[in-house]
Amino acid sequence: MLGVISNTHGRADAAAAAVEVFAASEVQSVVHCGDVGGRHVLDVIARVGGVFVWGDRDHDRTGLMRYSYKLEIKCLGIMGELEFADKRIIITHGDDKKLLHQLLKEQQYDYLLCGHALAVEDHVVGRTRVLNPGPLFGGAAGSALLLDPISGEMRLVAL
Repeated sequence: MLGVISNTHGRADAAAAAVEVFAASEVQSVVHCGDVGGRHVLDVIARVGGVFVWGDRDHDRTGLMRYSYKLEIKCLGIMGELEFADKRIIITHGDDKKLLHQLLKEQQYDYLLCGHALAVEDHVVGRTRVLNPGPLFGGAAGSALLLDPISGEMRLVAL
């Protein structure tokens, strides 16, 4: 099971609320789809473990990357891949629309996990299911999602 979040914008309290849900749901890894916003958010993610990509508002990328290695959280840069059983997952923030279009055109992935947009997304393009948990922080109530990549079961969690 994966726990997927995005757009924490440095709010460790919001990340902690999501990680509590993830821990209770036996999440094996947290996937942060960018706009982490600070090292203290990585401290919270480290409780479960996980990976992250940079968002357009992650200005201290070198600092985040170096700190993540100390916590054994993998920084994937602007984009990265995961394999979960026989499912291929691509993760990116979602601010680069040309990149999103190209990834969907290529049809190499079962899942595309992204953030950036302020709305929850769950739709399929060809064989690729696009999932955006919506912002964890940044206006209205935040959200996160739980994903079982093998079965495709997804549950949105309001926080």
